Amino acid sequence: MDKEIEKLLDSAETFVATTIDGRGFPHPIALSRPLERNGFHYLKFYINGEGRTANNIRENRMGSLFCFDLDTHESLALKGYFLLEELEEYQKLAGQLNAYQKELNHQEPVIAQFQTLTVKHYKNLKTEFIEPN
Repeated sequence: MDKEIEKLLDSAETFVATTIDGRGFPHPIALSRPLERNGFHYLKFYINGEGRTANNIRENRMGSLFCFDLDTHESLALKGYFLLEELEEYQKLAGQLNAYQKELNHQEPVIAQFQTLTVKHYKNLKTEFIEPN
C-alpha cells in the first residue's frame, strides 16, 4: 500500500491544501508539488507568508492535503497539521522552485510543513484509511 501512495505522491503535479479560516470555513488553494517530503508523513510546500493560507495556519494548524490521478481514478486525502517555517535564505530555496513558483515572487515566502495524522487512499473502487505512527 505504501508503494502505491508513494507512486501517487511522486506523480502528482498539483495538491489542494485546505486550511480553516477564522470563521471555521475551509479555505482551499492549489499548490505545486512539495519541495521536500518524507513519505506521506511530512510534506513541505512553498507559500506566501502574507497570504490567507499562512494567516489561517497561524490561527489554526489543522488542515488537509488532497491529490489525485485522473487517469487511474486514484486519490489521496491527508488530514493533519501545518507548521510554518520562516526562510533564512531565499537563494538556497530558489533552485528547488519551479517556473511558476519563481514567477509568484512572494515578498515574504515561507514553507508550510504538513504533518500527516490520517491517510485516506482511494484506488480500484476501494478506500483504505491509514494512521501513521
